[in-house]
Amino acid sequence: MTLQEFYLGINENCDEVLKRFGGSSAMLEKFLKKFLDDGTYAQLEQAMSSGDRDAIFRAAHTMKGLAGNFDFKELQSLAAKIVEEYRAGNDAAIPALFEKLKAAYADVTKALKSYFGI
Repeated sequence: MTLQEFYLGINENCDEVLKRFGGSSAMLEKFLKKFLDDGTYAQLEQAMSSGDRDAIFRAAHTMKGLAGNFDFKELQSLAAKIVEEYRAGNDAAIPALFEKLKAAYADVTKALKSYFGI
């Protein structure tokens, strides 16, 4: 599977993210692999479990940026919505958004594991 095929498989376009990584597919692959080891999602999941609003905000905000770096647009959008709801004080909307984010994260990580043969 190529990077193009990976991105097509998650309904995204590889071209823009490749530009962000200086056109280097090797560099992009290196950082995509690191995404699988990143602890941001686990932090968000823990914050949701404990109900720690500030930790939810920090982890969602970090996930928004991280997902944006790789053009994981659905994941980025859901993390951004959690941040927006936090800022608006609308805590009741956050759990449903997190469930959607959880599914989007699972889709991305499943695709990455398939790409890397993990």
